[in-house]
Amino acid sequence: MALVDGPLRTRELTRCVPGYAPRTVYRYATRLAELGAIDRKEEPGVPSKVVHRLTDPCGIELCELAEAYARAALEILPDGRIVPHSWGSLTLLAELWESGMYEALNQGPRTATELARLDHDLSFHQVARRINLFLDGGFIRETDDKERRRRYELTKEARQSTALIVGLGRWRERHAVPVGEAGLTPVETAELLRAAMPLVALPEHAGVSLKLSVAPPGEGEENGEVVWAEVGRDGTVCDGIGPLDHPHGWARGEVGHWIEALLRGTKSKVRFGGDGSSLVRVIVREMHEALWDRQRT
Repeated sequence: MALVDGPLRTRELTRCVPGYAPRTVYRYATRLAELGAIDRKEEPGVPSKVVHRLTDPCGIELCELAEAYARAALEILPDGRIVPHSWGSLTLLAELWESGMYEALNQGPRTATELARLDHDLSFHQVARRINLFLDGGFIRETDDKERRRRYELTKEARQSTALIVGLGRWRERHAVPVGEAGLTPVETAELLRAAMPLVALPEHAGVSLKLSVAPPGEGEENGEVVWAEVGRDGTVCDGIGPLDHPHGWARGEVGHWIEALLRGTKSKVRFGGDGSSLVRVIVREMHEALWDRQRT
């Protein structure tokens, strides 16, 4: 984002990225160059100087995604600038997602012991430390079960943060993976649908059942993932039922089709059917708006 207005030399770049040490800026600039988002050129001279600029379209699209997500989700100062330390929440989101804890919590509340038993090579103490960080970051909250055991569940903010993962999936498809390959797997895409569904509330449709199918690019539904859902008594759309022979409504699409639906609200390539097809369309639209319009939710 610091490079939007034009190329910068290394020292200038570090000054334009507040809240991070120069060494950190160097490391990220190098990684972004490896990904093709930044072009680095060495200018002749003694000493030589490195100039950084955004690439077009790879770097520009990644910048636009970061800007859109920041405006929707991060802290904004009165002058319109983003609070520097709020970017640290992205590191927590990455750890929550990559460790498998997001997926586990997406299925329901979990204890620290249950989270420590996941396949992530983290010790119980490492998991406990991360739980405290996730609590402080607002990604999880405590809840007690009937046995008064301390459990943790995803917050609304954690579910809304999947907007960034959706956007990165689209960016990866365009710039980071071979042509014809999706930026997310069907499993990951289904997980994003499960995360976004509880953000939708339709109390007048309690009891309606849904089937959302996610297929790999160019393959049939049988090779994909299925998300079964139901509108609860309070109107919240929740995961966990199924399989059902005759759901009230269904929607089918490839990974890229679902990414576009969640990212831009574009549903033209997602197929809908069943008696409740119009309701499924509404739910998909509501998921998109819940992810990107924080003031609305």
